Amino acid sequence: MSQRHTITALVQNESGTINRVVSLFRRRGFSLASFNAGDCEQVGFSRMTFVVDGDHGVMVQVLRQLDKLIDVVDCESLEPEKSVSREMVLVRCQPRPEQRESLYNLVLEFFGKTPAASETAVVVEFAGDLAEVERLIEALQPYTIQEIVRTGLVAIKLD
Repeated sequence: MSQRHTITALVQNESGTINRVVSLFRRRGFSLASFNAGDCEQVGFSRMTFVVDGDHGVMVQVLRQLDKLIDVVDCESLEPEKSVSREMVLVRCQPRPEQRESLYNLVLEFFGKTPAASETAVVVEFAGDLAEVERLIEALQPYTIQEIVRTGLVAIKLD
């Protein structure tokens, strides 16, 4: 049965590391649904978060292949019930003047923010799990979405 697996990797922050990791996914034909990389708590290292589509065997194979890369210090699959995952999204909407107040109220219902607005556009900022992000985007449809930018998933183990 195909499902989504969240995998994190601690990698050396060196030139070419991201290229080598992404090339591994491409060469092996792994279905990468999301990818995120950034600095972490250890100087000189980065943490990568991958969301991979596939069965349990695919997830095990991804971990084995990542572990073979010289830049990868540690990698693991995160169980949803033992981790926290979030994605940030920025959505630029173009509400009609009579819709602006209801747009602001909707954003508050989702515990989102509106960090910028002009006479014609409002930018909505939100961070949540994947399902919450999708629900917000669906709820924003009546407000004429002009652009959506998503960060990709970040995740951390609880213990």
